[in-house]
Amino acid sequence: MFNKNAGKINRILLGLLMLGAGLVKLFVFKSAGVTGMLSGFGFPAPTFFAWVLILSEIVFGIAILLKWRLQYTVWPPFVIMLVAAFAASWPSDWDKLSQFLMHLVIASNYFMLGVNHMKTSKSK
Repeated sequence: MFNKNAGKINRILLGLLMLGAGLVKLFVFKSAGVTGMLSGFGFPAPTFFAWVLILSEIVFGIAILLKWRLQYTVWPPFVIMLVAAFAASWPSDWDKLSQFLMHLVIASNYFMLGVNHMKTSKSK
């Protein structure tokens, strides 16, 4: 059975992780830095997707912290982590392997949080 305290801690940490990443991108790297990163990965329309990424991380981080419709709000961060794993951290060498695995572990936590809340919302 899913421990409620462990689930709450996991949800809070995942929300803070996404919110913090979005705020760092907004205030530290700024949209130009994120645009440069995305264009380096070959993303089309990097300026547009930079803003989508920044705003998504902030909005979904807050939504997860507030436990707002978790059965839906965890999926965009899940996709963001998968894209980050394969676009930014593909293990071309041993140094990138830990980053790649970290992104996959975080994605799996969003997945578990979403699946758990899909189950609990159906049983209510």
